Amino acid sequence: MDAIEKFFLKPCAVNALPQELKDSGERTVLHLLRRDLQHLYLQEDVLQPNGQNEHKAPYLATMGILTGIDLMAKFYCGQGRKKASGRIFKKFLIDIGELSSSEADFAWKFRNALHHSYSLHINERLLGNIIFTTAISGHASWHTSDGQVDYINFWNLKALFLKLIVKYHERLRTSITLKHKFADEYEQAGRIFVQGQDKRG
Repeated sequence: MDAIEKFFLKPCAVNALPQELKDSGERTVLHLLRRDLQHLYLQEDVLQPNGQNEHKAPYLATMGILTGIDLMAKFYCGQGRKKASGRIFKKFLIDIGELSSSEADFAWKFRNALHHSYSLHINERLLGNIIFTTAISGHASWHTSDGQVDYINFWNLKALFLKLIVKYHERLRTSITLKHKFADEYEQAGRIFVQGQDKRG
């Protein structure tokens, strides 16, 4: 497997990994994140409430999703540790996710509010009311607002995350420039090596 295919490997049990990864202990960070997220938001292909397990941990899962977006943005833009994190995060969402600049800006501020306990200001308004909804909605947006309350639709946010994975993978496969940026980031921060997992399910 090449580095790109390793990076975008779908979540699976350890015993289902390709043999070369079992032997080497190599695990890519995106694969590990996606694998662990399944303990928080059900299997990747589940995009709606599922009986008693309709939302295992939406708050933690949302933090994980935003971390995954952050990770892919650094690989997409390259030199992630030398560039402004907010700029590359928003650029990735606009270029790959086709979000508007205002939605990308909200996502960045929302990410900071969750990860760092920052106050969330939108257009000079202190955002104190965020409601997570895990119900099936009639629209595809992960974020809506009535001017006073901002609603985060968990399932639509999950769908956006999975869309970003697919779109970035597709773009990466056809762009020499993106491949060079990816290769540099992969060597620096794309993988870890684990031991003692060969018998785990």
